[in-house]
Parts: sequence; C-alpha cells; structure tokens
Amino acid sequence: MNSDFEVIWRKGDTEMPNNVKHIVSVAQDELLLKSLHLPYDAVDIIRYNANKGAKTINEYVSSLVLESLHVAQ
Repeated sequence: MNSDFEVIWRKGDTEMPNNVKHIVSVAQDELLLKSLHLPYDAVDIIRYNANKGAKTINEYVSSLVLESLHVAQ
C-alpha cells in the first residue's frame, strides 16, 4: 500500500481552498442523506430539487425543515 499523499489543507491554515470546500460540502451532503434513511426515490428528488435551486443538499433540506416548522406554528 502506498502511504504517500499530499496534504492539501489543515485545520488552522489560512482559508480552505475552493476545491477542498467543494469536497467537504459534497461529503457532508452525502452523510446527511445517509443519516436520514430515506427511500431512494426521496433521495433522488432531494438531489434534483437542490441542484435545480442551485443549493447544496444541506441547504435544501434545511429550508424544508424550516418551512415545515413555520407551517406547524
């Protein structure tokens, strides 16, 4: 196994590079979807609607939750 790797960014360094931010955002989105244990159809709809609205999945799901809280009040 090859243990050579390049460190792109470390916590405490200057601002996170855009390519690293993108990877972190995508990983967070995937973890959120996995943790919700939704059916595949629902996950596909969430991905589609988030992409259509130019939002991350996290932003889209957060907006859905906030909307449902406003309706419940």
